[in-house]
Amino acid sequence: MRPIPEIAEANGASPADARDVGAILALVARVEETQWARDVDGFASLLAPEAVWTTAFGRRLVGSQAIHAFTAAVLPTVFRDFQAFYDVERITFLRADVAAVNVRQIPVDAKGNHRAGEDEGRPLYILRRHNDAWRIVIAQNTTHQSEKIAAQKRAVGEATSSETHEHD
Repeated sequence: MRPIPEIAEANGASPADARDVGAILALVARVEETQWARDVDGFASLLAPEAVWTTAFGRRLVGSQAIHAFTAAVLPTVFRDFQAFYDVERITFLRADVAAVNVRQIPVDAKGNHRAGEDEGRPLYILRRHNDAWRIVIAQNTTHQSEKIAAQKRAVGEATSSETHEHD
């Protein structure tokens, strides 16, 4: 069973609609499904034409056609053995038609068992609803580096405030 994501609204945003939350969860589930199936066209259908995607290694791809070409080149070859679960951790509605979605990308083997020693991903998707469909407009797929995060926390003296929401 997947965890229930935190839902938030930015100042001035309309309250979250259960149908939108469900549609966003379904979109992220479709990202996972297309990755597992190596379905490049299905994945590209989730993108807005003007989408911008930054890979976990910092490569920026601009436009759905460029993202499609990159995905077609790497998904069945370089990433042919990579599988992951995509758990939505937080949805922040910035406006009624724009949402920021924090995802936890958990590397697993073909049977769904966690792959020890592989870094998780922490994708951030900015989605826009257009014609009643949510599409990815911006994506940043950051590699979660737990050792570097721990060192950073030590360096700043574990300073936190009641205003800071922090997730590893």
